[in-house]
Amino acid sequence: MRRRDFLKLVIGGSVISLGTEPLQFDRLIPSLVPQDHLVPGVSTWYATTCRECPAGCGQLICNREGRATKAEGNPRHPVNAGTLCARGQASLQGLYDPDRIKGPLGHRQRPVGWQTALAEIGSALARLKGTGRVAVISDLQTGSLAALIGDWLKAFGSDRHLVYEPFNHEPLREANRLVFGQAAIPDYHLDRCDFIISFAADFLETWISPVKFIRRFAQTRVPTNGKMSKLVYVGPRVSMTAFSADEYLLVAPGDERWLALAMLQVMVAEGLAKRGPPLARIASGLTPERVSERIGVPADRIRSLARQFGRAKIPLALAGLPGAGRARGGGVGGRGEPAEPSGGHARG
Repeated sequence: MRRRDFLKLVIGGSVISLGTEPLQFDRLIPSLVPQDHLVPGVSTWYATTCRECPAGCGQLICNREGRATKAEGNPRHPVNAGTLCARGQASLQGLYDPDRIKGPLGHRQRPVGWQTALAEIGSALARLKGTGRVAVISDLQTGSLAALIGDWLKAFGSDRHLVYEPFNHEPLREANRLVFGQAAIPDYHLDRCDFIISFAADFLETWISPVKFIRRFAQTRVPTNGKMSKLVYVGPRVSMTAFSADEYLLVAPGDERWLALAMLQVMVAEGLAKRGPPLARIASGLTPERVSERIGVPADRIRSLARQFGRAKIPLALAGLPGAGRARGGGVGGRGEPAEPSGGHARG
């Protein structure tokens, strides 16, 4: 077949098909009705926010002919300053995942039409309006979308916005509420600290905002006037953060808290921490010798870490996930919880 005959056949068939079937402009057909700013062969970059984790790094998405083709960090974003972790780089894999759900699913995961799904959901919502039983499950949302979900729930007389995150930091939020009176996840300026101790907080991997923490931590590792920050890691495995530390202590999962309490006891006893009633009550009786028997870390090493931390100008302690080994028996007091010395309580 000659090239001219082939083009006649293709163009003629296209005209016939367009003449027999009505155009459906309510569908996403970027090649049929291209936007003015989409030029074939020319990339268009859009600024957005990465949602692969709660950190919310700035992203630049490369668009070619109406299709996202590459994700990069936004150099003007205050969180990641142009860098992007592996999860952000792989975000397009989720966009083009062949197993991604393409439409509504009914009973036993069977596909149903949009009109059928909307009718069933609408009738169920109408019956539950005002009962407080309507709930929305999503990942962490902020800003306008979180406000929209809240307003939508209020219309049905409910406030049940259920948030699921694989990397959940709600214990950290609650701890800051109890200590500082603000139920918020803090922003740690690692670039300003001279001594950092991490209790299973893998801030170079997945913890809160790893891209931002990597950038800030790197600034403290550049020797300035012959000095640089020191990092000590306490946890159950040699993670990337532990491998990058100046020294690490391997303890069983959940035993990080015992070392932290023993350090606190030394700091309070030697005047390296403010002697407030809460600190005195929490640390009372948990000497390095007693804790050493529980976690297997020498008492002298615990005491040395406490003094280094207490004498540092700008120390920082990072608390990772709550101890997964809470069910492991045999605490310092023999019950999985700190012992209760006379005259006070010492709950972990």
